[in-house]
Amino acid sequence: MENNENGFQNETGTGADNGNVQPNDPFGAVENGGFTQSGATNNNGWTQASGGYTMNGQPVNNMYNQPPQPPQQGGQGMAIAGMVLGIVSLVCCCLGWIAAVMAITSLVLSIITLVQHKPGKGMAICGIVCAAISLVLIIILYAIAGSVTPSDLQDLQRTLEELENMQ
Repeated sequence: MENNENGFQNETGTGADNGNVQPNDPFGAVENGGFTQSGATNNNGWTQASGGYTMNGQPVNNMYNQPPQPPQQGGQGMAIAGMVLGIVSLVCCCLGWIAAVMAITSLVLSIITLVQHKPGKGMAICGIVCAAISLVLIIILYAIAGSVTPSDLQDLQRTLEELENMQ
């Protein structure tokens, strides 16, 4: 083999009979398993530059060099609790303050699940929707109950007694 003016090594072989010279494969095996600029060669033959960066300038320990992580198992407890509390508060919204406390707790747990990107996003959204509907119903029920005066209750009682007497 001989070096040409560009510094490539040329082979004389298959193309020698017609005068063509083919360059050596630039991606073929090179001594020491790869390029030998500053840095150490790892097991795959790739060279890492010194200073914690690869030859293309990326940090050595970036997310692309990490092995794939197994999918997260569990961690859905807050989402499940938020959804269950939201549904129970919706079913029991006539209980007043008890249902309001359950709905607020459901909102808190479900929002924490969504903000922290934990698994169970659908259950957390269900908990938020059920808790919000429950809180609106509780407010409406309290508004109706607050608008009724004792004289209205007495009138309602008299009307019910008259209906019973008619039967």
